[in-house]
Amino acid sequence: MSVLERQVNLGRELFEINTGTVRRLVELQTESFQKYFETNQEFAAKLPEIKDVSSFVELQREYGQAVWEGIQDGWKARGEVVREAVENAGSLVRDSFSTETEEVAAPKAKPAAKAAA
Repeated sequence: MSVLERQVNLGRELFEINTGTVRRLVELQTESFQKYFETNQEFAAKLPEIKDVSSFVELQREYGQAVWEGIQDGWKARGEVVREAVENAGSLVRDSFSTETEEVAAPKAKPAAKAAA
C-alpha cells in the first residue's frame, strides 16, 4: 500500500471515528436533556404536597442532588466517549506512521546488507 493510500485510509478512519463520536455525544446530550425535564416534572408534581418551609427546603435539596447526579453521570459518559475516540485515533495514527517507518527503514537496510556481502 502506498503512502498516499495509507494517508487516505487514515483520513477516512479518523473521519469515521469523529462522526461516530459526535453522533454519540449528541445522543448523550439528548438523553441528559430528557432526564433533566423528567426530573423537573417529577419534582414539580411534588410541589402541591408542600405544607411548610422545611418540606420545601427538603424537596429543593433532593431536587438539587438529583440534578447534580444527572450532570455528573452525563459528564462521565461524555468523557468516556471522548477518551475512547482519542485512544482509537491515537492507535490509528501510531499504526499508520509505524507501518510507514518500517517500510521506509527496511529498503534502506537491504542495500547496506547487500553492499556488505
